[in-house]
Amino acid sequence: MTATEPDRIRGDLPPDLEPAEAERMVEVGLRLAGARPLPDPNFRGELRRQLAGAEASGGIAPRRVRALAASYALSGLLLLAVASAGVAGGGPFAA
Repeated sequence: MTATEPDRIRGDLPPDLEPAEAERMVEVGLRLAGARPLPDPNFRGELRRQLAGAEASGGIAPRRVRALAASYALSGLLLLAVASAGVAGGGPFAA
């Protein structure tokens, strides 16, 4: 048995909410869900093809993932060094 849209919205509400307030929140949720714009069908089709192609190709190669992770880690360390130098009174932003 599948839950209806109002039931899903009620499930997201806090349990201590008064019933009248909960019903108003469900009404607002239904109105917002009904007014939500859908992306253009051409965009959705292209996105589906790209995702299916990425899934079929196996995604990003492990070597590339390691290189990206290493570059992010080095960038973070560089930023920490610049911040430490600034706190110590030196670095590029010292007065």
